[in-house]
Amino acid sequence: MVAFATLAMALTAAGTGHTEWAMLAGIICAATILFGITVMTTTVHRDHVDHHNVPSLLNDTWETTPAFARRRGAPRAIEPHRMR
Repeated sequence: MVAFATLAMALTAAGTGHTEWAMLAGIICAATILFGITVMTTTVHRDHVDHHNVPSLLNDTWETTPAFARRRGAPRAIEPHRMR
């Protein structure tokens, strides 16, 4: 929500000729988007490394894929990514 709000502020400021405010709001918008992408990608990466079924940012608990399912070739939806 912060990114969308600051994007609107940046566009409004740029349209009315307030370049300093437009730059400030644009930088805040870009930083917010980069931070959000970083948090999501690191969560997905950690969940794949730990063999979690579904990457989840908001859950405190998760279920790991059972060892027998990893060995026999479970359906693609729950099979973890393996490093070779």
